[in-house]
Amino acid sequence: MSLLMMAVTVLGLSAQVTSDPTPLQEDSKDVKILFHADQGNKGLMGLPATAKVYAHTGACLSNGSNWVNAPAWGDNADKYQLTYVSENLWQLYIGDIREYYGITDPSVNVTRLAFVFRTADKSKEGKGDGNSDIFINVLDAGLQVAIESGLSGSIVTPSTGEVTFKVGTTKVADITLTVNGKEIGAVKASKLLTVSYTFPGAGSYEVKATATAGGQTVTDVKNFTFIEESKAENYPGGTPKMGPVRNADGSVTFCLGAPGKSSVMLIGAWNDYQADNKYMMKYQDVNGMRYFWITVDGLDNTGQYGYYFLVDGSLKVGDPYARLVLDPWNDKYITTDVYPDLPAYPFDKIEGVPLAVYQGNINDYDWKVKNFKGAAPSDLIIYELLFRDFTGTEGKANGNGTVRMAIEKIPYLKTLGVNAIEVLPINEFNGNISWGYNPNFYFAPDKAYGTPDDYKEFIDICHQNGMAVILDMVFNQSDGLHPWYQMYTPQNNPFYNVNAPHAYSVLNDWNQGFPMVQEQWKDVLEYWMTEYKFDGFRFDLVKGLGNNDSYANSGDAATNAYNQSRVDRMRELQKVVEAVNPNGYFINENLASAQEENAMAATGQLNWANINEAGCQFAMGYQSDSNLNPFYAPKDGSRLWGSTVSYLESHDEQRLAYKQNLYGESGVKGKIVNSLHRLGSAAAQMILAPGAHMIWQFSELGNYDNTKNSDGGNNTDPKTVRWSLLDNSNRRGLYDSYCELIAIRNGNPELFAETASFENNCAQSNWAGGRTMVSKAGNKELITVINPNIDKEITVTVNFSVKDNSAYQIVSKSYNSNPSFNASGNTVTVPANCYVSIGSMDVAGVENVWNDSASSALRVHREGNCIVVDHAGAPVEIFTVDGRKVATLPESGRFESGAGVYVVTNGKDTVKIVL
Repeated sequence: MSLLMMAVTVLGLSAQVTSDPTPLQEDSKDVKILFHADQGNKGLMGLPATAKVYAHTGACLSNGSNWVNAPAWGDNADKYQLTYVSENLWQLYIGDIREYYGITDPSVNVTRLAFVFRTADKSKEGKGDGNSDIFINVLDAGLQVAIESGLSGSIVTPSTGEVTFKVGTTKVADITLTVNGKEIGAVKASKLLTVSYTFPGAGSYEVKATATAGGQTVTDVKNFTFIEESKAENYPGGTPKMGPVRNADGSVTFCLGAPGKSSVMLIGAWNDYQADNKYMMKYQDVNGMRYFWITVDGLDNTGQYGYYFLVDGSLKVGDPYARLVLDPWNDKYITTDVYPDLPAYPFDKIEGVPLAVYQGNINDYDWKVKNFKGAAPSDLIIYELLFRDFTGTEGKANGNGTVRMAIEKIPYLKTLGVNAIEVLPINEFNGNISWGYNPNFYFAPDKAYGTPDDYKEFIDICHQNGMAVILDMVFNQSDGLHPWYQMYTPQNNPFYNVNAPHAYSVLNDWNQGFPMVQEQWKDVLEYWMTEYKFDGFRFDLVKGLGNNDSYANSGDAATNAYNQSRVDRMRELQKVVEAVNPNGYFINENLASAQEENAMAATGQLNWANINEAGCQFAMGYQSDSNLNPFYAPKDGSRLWGSTVSYLESHDEQRLAYKQNLYGESGVKGKIVNSLHRLGSAAAQMILAPGAHMIWQFSELGNYDNTKNSDGGNNTDPKTVRWSLLDNSNRRGLYDSYCELIAIRNGNPELFAETASFENNCAQSNWAGGRTMVSKAGNKELITVINPNIDKEITVTVNFSVKDNSAYQIVSKSYNSNPSFNASGNTVTVPANCYVSIGSMDVAGVENVWNDSASSALRVHREGNCIVVDHAGAPVEIFTVDGRKVATLPESGRFESGAGVYVVTNGKDTVKIVL
C-alpha cells in the first residue's frame, strides 16, 4: 500500500480518538490513546471521574485482517482500562503497539487500531458517528506527515467557519500546506505547522501537506467538500412519498423525512460514494413535517446501488425505507449458501453506516398464487415459527436456520394441518442472531435467514398449501441503528421518547403521537402486504402504542388501564390492512382489559389470550390454577365470541414440557408417557374449543427447551434443533394427536361456529371426575373427555344424543391408549392423563377411524411418501381424514400420496397413518 493511500482519510472517519505521539507510527514508543467522549455517538459523554471505562480494541494489519487479537467482549482486564484525564477525556496506555496487540509476524504491519469504548457493565458504549467502530491510522516507520483538522469528517458547511489545520511530522522537517495547489502556510525546521483557513464556498478542495527532511519528501492529502444548503421545492406531484420510487421515465426519486433538518445530500454508488452538490436534495414542508427529495437518472433497473444520506453535513444515516440493507458489522458472517451474491459493503469508500440498496426489480417475483384467501379468523390454527431455530444443524444450538430450510418443512406443517404460519419479526434487525424484536429497518427483510425471493417463495408455497402467513410486527421500539434514532440527540428527537411513558420500556421507545411515525407504520403494513403478500400481522406489545399523554404515569396500573388512544390507533392501522386485503388478519398482543380488547374486537381484530399458566399447571399434574376453559382464559374473561387467539405456549412463555420435567408431580416428572399424554390432553382442551388458537414451534413434539432466564426474562439464545424427536414413538404419537385434533377442526367448521352448541367443562374445578367438551351442530356431535388424574382411569357420564354405539366413533385419542364409550349408558372411560374425542359418524366420515389397536390384523407402515399395506386379509380402502376415498388396494400394496393424515380400512379393522 502506498504512503498516499495509507494517509488519505476515508469520507467520514471519526476524529474521536487522538494519539500521543502524533502522527502515530508502528515503532512509536510510550503510545497513549486519547478518547474524546464528547465526540462520535457521545455514548459515554459526561461520565464521572470514578467511572470504569474499558476499551474493546484490536489491530488492523497490512494483510487485510481486522480486529486482530481483540479480547472477548466484556473483558475487564487492567490492560484495557482507561484512566480519567479531564471532563470527557480518557486515556488508554498502549506502550509498544506490536507488543500490546501481540503481533509477532514480521511480514505484516499494523495499519490501524480499532476501538469501541464501554462501561464495565457493558451498558453504555462510546463509538463513532452512526455507532460505527473507531479507527486511528498507524503509519510506517521513518519520516511521516499527517494532517489533523477540527472537523469530524470531510464535509464543510456554511456554518463551519474557520478551520484549524495541524500538520505534524515524525521528524524535524520543512512543512508546507496547500489548498487546491495554493500555499496557505509553511514553516521551516519544525515538527508542527498550525494554519487557520476558511473555505470560500461550495466546491471540492484538496488539502495537501508536504514535509521535507534529509532529502526525503512525504505528503498527506485530505479532500473536503463544501456543500450547499437544501432549497425548498415541491416533491413531484406535490405529495411526498418516503423511500425510493421508480418513475415512469426510469428515473428514481429518493425521499427522506427529516423534520428540523436544514440539508440532506444523497450519496451513492453511482458516483463512487463521493459527496457532490449535484445530489443535494430539495425539501418540502407538509403540515409541519419536512421531506427531502431528489430524482436521479440513469440507474439500471437490474443494478444494485448502495446509498446513504448525509444530514446537515455531518450525520451519515441509512434510509428508513430501504428495501435491502448492507450491514458493515454483521454481513460478513452471512454465508453464500444463505444469501448468494450478497452485495459487498464498500469498505474502501465508506465506513460506519448501514447502506440502503436500491434495486429496481427487487420486487419482481413471479407469484404462483396471486389472490390467496385464508381461513375465517375464528377458524385459525396458527403455527408460530422462528426461522432461526425451526431448522438448522440437527442437535446443535447454532441458530443457523434459514428460509430455504423452512421451505423444505412446509409438507410437515401441511400434514400437521395448521392453516396459518406466524413468523417472528424478519425486519432487518441488529446482529444476525436474534428473535427480531430489535428492528432497525422496517422495510428490509433480514438477510441472516435468506434473500427477499426466499421469503416470497416461502409465502407463495405456504399459500399453495392452503396456509396463510402472518408477520409479527414490532411498533413499540427499535434498536439504535434506525436512521431517525441516529439523526437527533435523545433530548431533541421527535420520533422517540427519552423515557417510555408506559411500564413496558424496551430498547428505544417510539413516540406514537408523532405524525411521521404513524406514516411509517402505515407504509410498512401496506408494503409487506403488497410486495410480499403477507396475509396480516400480529402486533407486538400493543400496550406501548398509546399516545404519550394517554398514560397517567409509567406504572403498571396506568399502562394496563383502558386506553382509548390505543383503540383508535389500532383501528387506523386496521384500515390500512383492510384497504390492501379486506380479509387481512389483525392480531394484537395487548393482554389488556376486556373493555379495551372488546373495543378492538368489535371491528374484527383478534387479541392474544395467554393460557400458558393454566396449561403448565395441568401438564404438571396440579389442579390449582388449571382453568383451560378458553372463555375464561383471559384474566378477566368476558371476551367477544371468536375474538381471541389462545395459546398454551409462545415465544414469550415457558415450555410445558420443561416445567413438567422440573416441577411436575411425581407421576409426571420424568415419566415420558404420562408427560406426553398430558401435553396431548392440554392441546385437546385448547384446539377443540371454538376460536383461533396458536401453537409455538415444536409444541407438537413436546419440546422441552428452557425458554426463560433465571430472572424470568426471555432466553433468546439459539435453541437446539431437535427434529430427531420425531424418531421417538411417543413424541410421534403426540404429533399424531395434534394432526388428528386439527383435522377435526378443519373438517368440521360448523362444530366450532358461533351458531354451534358448545358446552365446556374444563375449569379448575373439573378434575377428579374428569373434564368434558361437547359441541353440536345439526346432527353432528363431538364429545371430548379428558382425564386429569395422574394414576387412575375414570368413567365419566356424558349425554350422547343417540343411545347407540354404532352412531359414534373415536376420532382422536391419546397415543397408544385404549379409551371406550357406551352411548346407551352415557359413559366414557378414559385412562389416566389421556383424552378421547368421540364423534358422530359424519364427523370423520369413516367408521371406527382410530381403532389402531396393536392386535389389528391390518398391518400398515410408512415409507417416505408412500402408504405400504403389508397384510390386510381383504382389499383395503384409503381415505383422507375428512372421509374422501383416495385409493383401493388389494390385500397388500403401495399408495403414493402427499403429506396428510390418512385412514386405511379393510372393512373390519381401521388404522390411521401420517405422511
